Amino acid sequence: MNTFSPDQLFSILGWLGVSACCGLPLLAFAAILFFTARKRGQTGSAVKAAKPISIAALQPGAKLARLQGRIVAPTGALDGPAGNELVYLRLKVEIYDSDSDDSGWKGLTDKARGAPFQLNDGSGAAWVNPDGLDKQLLGSGVVPDDNQIQAACILLGISPDMLRGQLRFSLWEFRAGQNVTVVGAPLQGPNGLTLVKVSGQPFIVSPLAGAAVESAISTQTKTASVWTFVLGIPGLLALCCGLTGAAVMLVKALTSK
Repeated sequence: MNTFSPDQLFSILGWLGVSACCGLPLLAFAAILFFTARKRGQTGSAVKAAKPISIAALQPGAKLARLQGRIVAPTGALDGPAGNELVYLRLKVEIYDSDSDDSGWKGLTDKARGAPFQLNDGSGAAWVNPDGLDKQLLGSGVVPDDNQIQAACILLGISPDMLRGQLRFSLWEFRAGQNVTVVGAPLQGPNGLTLVKVSGQPFIVSPLAGAAVESAISTQTKTASVWTFVLGIPGLLALCCGLTGAAVMLVKALTSK
């Protein structure tokens, strides 16, 4: 029966450790980015296929429609005075973690809430239900002041007790009178035509114009693709080097008997 000396065993385990600690994590991140890039690419293709249409010409159906118009708030808005009603709110809170080796900003909570609103493009009006919208196309959030943070926490049900430590906040809002781009499936709802999130289809409510939405998706796709190679290639090399080194040490140990 072959046995390995402590030095031989240490060498084999060391090379395997290179694969496990260096190669596999990089490949795991690369795989996540690969699927992210693929999904964003599919979203971009669907958005390009959704041709701009006026609300007057909108018909219920499964195909995506792309609309641009002004938000008209209903009576059931989340908050705000008349003419400036709030119909969508998102608050993202990050905390700075300095206690671990992987120090930096980490997500603490990210909550959103919306109310159906009407979109008016001058030719007519249609309802939009913002639930399930693509958060990556909301644009850059603003840094809220203390009053905005407090109001957002109340509306979103975020307990003040969890807001401890070194925090940073990002806030997104949609209000009455704001111009937005909407890409969604038009369905017949109880109040009339309503654009909603349909399973397997993108759903976008964004302050960006139509061309800017396409550009943003393209940038996100390219960024994820680049990082897939940046992390994947070194990860694959580290995995191969580790496994090759372990194999070589194993062969040497076996042939030295």
